[in-house]
Amino acid sequence: MIVYNEIKPFTDVYRALRKKVGFFEISEDQAHKSLNNAIKVICAYDGSRLAGMGRLIGDGAVICYIQDVMVDPDYQGQRIGRNIVDRLIQSARDMVLPGTQMYLGLMSVKGTESFYEKCGFVRRPNERFGSGLTLVLKNEFGES
Repeated sequence: MIVYNEIKPFTDVYRALRKKVGFFEISEDQAHKSLNNAIKVICAYDGSRLAGMGRLIGDGAVICYIQDVMVDPDYQGQRIGRNIVDRLIQSARDMVLPGTQMYLGLMSVKGTESFYEKCGFVRRPNERFGSGLTLVLKNEFGES
């Protein structure tokens, strides 16, 4: 039985899931920092096994992003991803200050756009929003 909670996985488990789903590799320090700096981490566990997870990042007032939505391929097709995203959306909704609005965004893996549309997100660009853009920053010399 899948149980959803906010118990953050160990960094090695998080890194292993990233690798299993084909996300780029991150260091132990990156994993630690990304888990600890997230506003919310929702995990799906099958016993002690991490079946899926997702993170909510941002300022918690004006803008948040859903990040690292991953479901172990052994568990895909069981609505785990949808349940994680729904919980992250609700967490963001609960942070919206009275009389304001918050932007909740994400950058999907190519081919998963329709999944997120079913969760209420809209593709960019459209008549209101321009294209999303990415800049990859590398530190190849180990400098800070």
